[in-house]
Amino acid sequence: MSSELYDTNQLINRFAPSLDPAELRIVEDVRAYVEWQSDRLGDEFLPRDSDDVHLRAYGVHLRSAGVGRASLRERLASLKRFYAWALADGLISESPFAEYKLDQPVLRRDQIRRRKETQGADPQTREITRLRALNKLADHLNRSADLQSALNGALEILVELMGLRTAWGFLWTEAGTLAQGIAGAPHDFALAACCGLPPGLESENRRHLREPPDCYCQHLMRESRLVRAANVVECSRLPRASGDTQGLQFHATVPLISQGRPLGIINVATENWEFLTATDLQLLSAVGAQVATAVERARLYDLAEDQRARLERELEMAREMQASLLPAELPEIAGFSLAAAWRSAREVAGDFYDIFLLPDERWGIVVADVSDKGAAAALYMAMVRSLIRTQAERTPSPAAALALVNRALLAQSSSGMFVTAFSAILDPTDGTFSFTVAGHDPPLVRRASGMVERLPTGGLLLGLFDNVRLTDEMLRLEPGDALVIYTDGLTEATNLRGDEYGRARLGDAISTAPAPAPALVHHLLADHAAHTRNTDQGDDITLFIVARE
Repeated sequence: MSSELYDTNQLINRFAPSLDPAELRIVEDVRAYVEWQSDRLGDEFLPRDSDDVHLRAYGVHLRSAGVGRASLRERLASLKRFYAWALADGLISESPFAEYKLDQPVLRRDQIRRRKETQGADPQTREITRLRALNKLADHLNRSADLQSALNGALEILVELMGLRTAWGFLWTEAGTLAQGIAGAPHDFALAACCGLPPGLESENRRHLREPPDCYCQHLMRESRLVRAANVVECSRLPRASGDTQGLQFHATVPLISQGRPLGIINVATENWEFLTATDLQLLSAVGAQVATAVERARLYDLAEDQRARLERELEMAREMQASLLPAELPEIAGFSLAAAWRSAREVAGDFYDIFLLPDERWGIVVADVSDKGAAAALYMAMVRSLIRTQAERTPSPAAALALVNRALLAQSSSGMFVTAFSAILDPTDGTFSFTVAGHDPPLVRRASGMVERLPTGGLLLGLFDNVRLTDEMLRLEPGDALVIYTDGLTEATNLRGDEYGRARLGDAISTAPAPAPALVHHLLADHAAHTRNTDQGDDITLFIVARE
């Protein structure tokens, strides 16, 4: 098809020689139509395959101007000759008259009067009515819990405000508008909502609206040619419908477009088509813009919810994985009682504790705190745990084992995270611990007398520096003594005034706590909760207690 543009005179001068001299009236009919089109579009007119919408609107324009039915048929016959010539001349590939019955009567005069009467208020009143209507629609869209209820309510409000009866809307699933109940539809223009459908369209689960092929308005949107409200569109689905369609033949169409992205279509109609006035179309376009915004907002919300749900599933899996790395239950060691508490500030934590059997019936004990929180810290924690266990089984020195762990972290990770750790080996035969501290808060020892001691500070943390110097220290627990290992989330927690729980209060709580490890943990957590009442937990908290009986 040729894309060459012509001005009105050039187009008419090319068409006129195809007519007999006695058919000059046809030239005048075509000239009037071409000039109307040019004025309406604000551009030079070029005939197109899709001009049935413009032809229908032109017919309504003539009827509303008082042109009689006989004269209207004659003018449409002239235009049919013009489009037949345009097809033969290669300007179009198919005549709009080929599929649509454009020569049938468009409107009755009483219909035109009735529609004008409903819009007969003065301009100021019409504007106030329009603004109230849009405010009512906006309130509905903002209160709707989901896209489906938003669309259903929007159509009901629209037909009520415009004095119409029937409306239906499609969402284009290729644009990502996959609302609940829409995904899996048989057509990529999914029927999303409807109101007041005639029985012929309601029947068979609305099959005639739901199934392919495209109707004409969908075809226009797919080709990016439906960019504003169209007044008169002949419904190409109705001829396929079975049952009573209540005389429905035409509808007005408004595209749902958000930021240049086509999202869907809303069609509105009455039993017998009534021409929509400029005020109607203005309202319809404004409604379309609001609904498009709501659809886009719902689409983005659905995407965010999907991402949130996926993240929650991933975090739950990470939490389950992390919990599986902690001891399922603490071992029974003759002459000792053990207790632990682990509370993450988020779904997953950077803190962990571990106890594992070593050769010669000794026990490895580790409490560590990764610098960050959340999923990244949890993954780093899993790596640290594995490295500590591996090195502890290779060397009897906790300091040497952590030095090897530090070297491995520097080689395997570039995340910038680090970890503090307390690592010890318990020999239960004599109650001695060989231990080292790497940047971690030094544990506290409560003697049987109630006195509380703080262990040596130790060396640097792991994962940031080469050649970390760590030393092994020795500790012996006598009967009635307890070793309290913790992370800084315990002591740095604040109350509503911003006061930290602190080491001093922790020491006081330890000194007055019962002797068995489980009771000691319960006492410390209760005292901590009393201090931090009504505040959010800001950091992971871990407690591990070994008490000698």
